[in-house]
Amino acid sequence: MSSEIKIAVASNSLGKSAAGHTIHRKLQAAKAHGFDGVELAFECLDAHASTFTSLTFRKERLCAAAADIFKGASSLDLELIALNPFGAYDGLKDPKDVDVRLQEAELWCQLCQIMRIGIFQICTALYGIDERRITDDPTIIAGNMRKLGHLAQGYGLRVAYEAPSWGIHNNTWQQVQKILDLVNLPNVGHCLDTFHIASREAGDPFNRESPIRPGGLPALQASLNELKRTVNPENIVYFQLSDAIVADSKQTGYPRQDLAQPSFMTQSRNCRIYPCEEKYGGCLPVVDVAKAVFDLGYRGWVSMEVFHTDMWETRTS
Repeated sequence: MSSEIKIAVASNSLGKSAAGHTIHRKLQAAKAHGFDGVELAFECLDAHASTFTSLTFRKERLCAAAADIFKGASSLDLELIALNPFGAYDGLKDPKDVDVRLQEAELWCQLCQIMRIGIFQICTALYGIDERRITDDPTIIAGNMRKLGHLAQGYGLRVAYEAPSWGIHNNTWQQVQKILDLVNLPNVGHCLDTFHIASREAGDPFNRESPIRPGGLPALQASLNELKRTVNPENIVYFQLSDAIVADSKQTGYPRQDLAQPSFMTQSRNCRIYPCEEKYGGCLPVVDVAKAVFDLGYRGWVSMEVFHTDMWETRTS
């Protein structure tokens, strides 16, 4: 872990690629606003790769795009800190499915190497995957994560393991900690996120009158007290910050509507804002989460990771 706090921003928090926001424009925006680094969303890398039309194969396009993004970031004195989010992996039951995803993970590791990225981020199994393919058995999950950890070790990477608040089986930092204890590899640790912790413990994503659940604040405080007793700051790979506003359960006007998705996912996709963002005013106790993590002694990369409908404002130049 670094001895100092450095501030990054997620690439897809600077405008969606699907709305015409190019990665080079986003890198320039990150530099202009004083960020030290950028966590690179795979969707931004993939969108840039699609512009390399002279190359035939997917891997060729991705590698060329990665080299070009690294060149652009380096020219701006920006560090690319993480590639994310790898998913549909941790709880897989069929060894054949595991092998297929590990082949993709190795490509991600190679892309990280091209971009001098040190963090490979993975999230727990989420809505969208066929739940018959996954298990909640921590032994199997830990076995899969150990395979990924060993793969990443070969590329000098740390694996940041995150529990989104709508995870199918694992959606809290405590559940991830149990898996990490079983994995027991020095390069596999936490990706903590203020939104996920605060929303899971305390949030009521569609309740405009009372966005904090009854008993939510004491539950959050108990969780944070447990975090202080349990988590070694050296085992936090990096830390993401965001708040949120209340979501619309009908998803009126949202760019990617899916009424079947979990409520926290709807809020996360459309309503996450920067911490203390005055324009909107957040509804979650995310400062309490941030204070608890910093009180642990965590020093390292802190990344702003927001997802709001504003990111879909179109760009044509």
